[in-house]
Amino acid sequence: MEKIQCQCGEWTGEMCAWSGPASEMVVVEYMPAPLRASHTAAGGRGAWPHNGSIRVAVERGCADLAVAADPEWTRIIEDARVSDYLPA
Repeated sequence: MEKIQCQCGEWTGEMCAWSGPASEMVVVEYMPAPLRASHTAAGGRGAWPHNGSIRVAVERGCADLAVAADPEWTRIIEDARVSDYLPA
């Protein structure tokens, strides 16, 4: 079983210590803070990928923490395939 590194460091700025199987990961979409004001001014966040939001594969616990910390701009994409968001 291949161990994959959690990508939550994309928004935290620190590399996550978790690595494990893709089956324990989900895809999270978040809007980088520098883009939020322009999306709010435009009346909405738009749609990925054209709105500048970022999708990454992360461990479920990291995903839950991210959404709890920033629910307006972060969400779990339940129907996304984790394999589509892993590094090549």
